Order: sequence, then structure tokens, then C-alpha cells
Amino acid sequence: MANEKTKRKQAPDMAPLADPAHLGDMMQGMMRAQARIMDAMLRQNIEALDFLKTRYEKDRALYAALAQAENSQQVSALWSEFLASAKSDYSAEAGKLGALAAVTTEEVIEGIDDEVKAATGGAPRKGKV
Repeated sequence: MANEKTKRKQAPDMAPLADPAHLGDMMQGMMRAQARIMDAMLRQNIEALDFLKTRYEKDRALYAALAQAENSQQVSALWSEFLASAKSDYSAEAGKLGALAAVTTEEVIEGIDDEVKAATGGAPRKGKV
């Protein structure tokens, strides 16, 4: 009778309680999923920051070159070359970030799926961290 009183009762409309024997596996699966999501997001941020660093270095070089220009024709040529290069750089970076955003979205969706599987006792995907 004491055993009946100590058992946890569950509302009929709730999902089954997690098996304590599998909590470690569940936590590991959830951590794996979170690591995949964060890795994808950080890769995207690193790419954007690398691009900005490169662009800022080119900005600095432009101003140094403008300070050395001897006439308005040289200034015009420097600006023209700089703007053409910037347009090309930004276009290429937009493509890279678009591709990374697609990968990040896929990783987030798969990570959430893995977290749900881990939380409900299902088997998460292995090895894609």
C-alpha cells in the first residue's frame, strides 16, 4: 500500500514521464543538438566578421591612397576602382552568407528534431557535431 502512495501519478492527457535510466542519454542527445546549432550559427558569424575585417582593411587602404593622390583624376580613379571592388566583394559575400544561412537553418531544424527525440526517449542522430 505504501508503494502505491509513493508512485507518481500522471494526468491521462500528458506524455509519459521520462525513464530516469535514460536521462543521461537524453541530456547527451540534447547537448549534441545544441552544439550542432551553435556551431552552424558561429560559422555564419565568423564568416561575416572575416568579411568585415577584410572590407575595413580595404577602406583604410583607400584613405591612405587618397591622401597620396596628386590630382582629381587619381582621386576619381581610386574611388571608381574601390566602388567596383566593393560591389564585387559584397555580391560574393551575399552568396556565401546565403549558403551558410541555408546550412544554419538545416542544422537548427535537425537539432530541434534531435532534441525532441532525445527528450521523448528517441534516438538522436549520431556524430554530426
